[in-house]
Amino acid sequence: MEKIAIVTDSLSDIPEDLVKTYRIFIVPLTINIDGVSYKDGVNITKEEFYGLLKEGKMPTTTQASPVEFMEVFKDLLKSYDYIIAIILSSKLSGTYQSAVIAKDMVDPKRIEVIDSRHYSLGNGMLVLQAAKMAVAGASKEEILQRVYELIPKIRYIMAFDSLDYLYRGGRLAKSQAFIGNILNIKPILMNDDGELKIVDKVRGQKKVIRWIIDYMKNTGVDFTEREVGLIHTDKEEFLNEIEAALRSELGITKFLRSRAGCGIGTHAGPDAAGVFFEEK
Repeated sequence: MEKIAIVTDSLSDIPEDLVKTYRIFIVPLTINIDGVSYKDGVNITKEEFYGLLKEGKMPTTTQASPVEFMEVFKDLLKSYDYIIAIILSSKLSGTYQSAVIAKDMVDPKRIEVIDSRHYSLGNGMLVLQAAKMAVAGASKEEILQRVYELIPKIRYIMAFDSLDYLYRGGRLAKSQAFIGNILNIKPILMNDDGELKIVDKVRGQKKVIRWIIDYMKNTGVDFTEREVGLIHTDKEEFLNEIEAALRSELGITKFLRSRAGCGIGTHAGPDAAGVFFEEK
């Protein structure tokens, strides 16, 4: 049986207990705050990071470098037969390209690098599926087939209080960012082939929850036996309200809950929440 290592980046936001349980290897991005650089999830905690946001700090991120991936790949190939690296969307970061460069320099025949076209738990759900299959003894061909099947099926709905952080990080135009800062309007974003797009604007959190429920109902999917991902940056109370509504109106009982790490928090800000699911 092949020994397969599953690698991802820190923006996958997989809960730490599951990272350990399914032996997932994380390559961290760098968080820069006031001239000091931190490794996402390594030498700065989520509590420390969101505390700095509340103080008005405006962090930036730096993609993981080819050298960082090379070090991880070389070390893993000493004890694993094959590596599958599932990386956040290439449209949102150069981290994917760094992993590709590292693969070509280390051992392209024993490493597969996948552009997930997702971020946060959208990527994390793919990684978890791959890791569970690897632990269960699936072949690399079986794992790759399943991941590529899932990529176009993963959907997520993100709600923000402000889009300032996405704008400052270069993820949205200034005209788009302005929308979220007036009249308690909450922009709703969804993934579109690797990018985040504003799909609607509603006023107030209750209407955000209504929008999420209605969208999920309209997919025609029976969610009662599916796991749904939930994430927040520093807005757990709102996430609890979303979960309660999903349980009540869609009968969902299985949730993958996570608090976004520093990388996602840098671009989403402290007041964002999201729902992630397989649509088809």
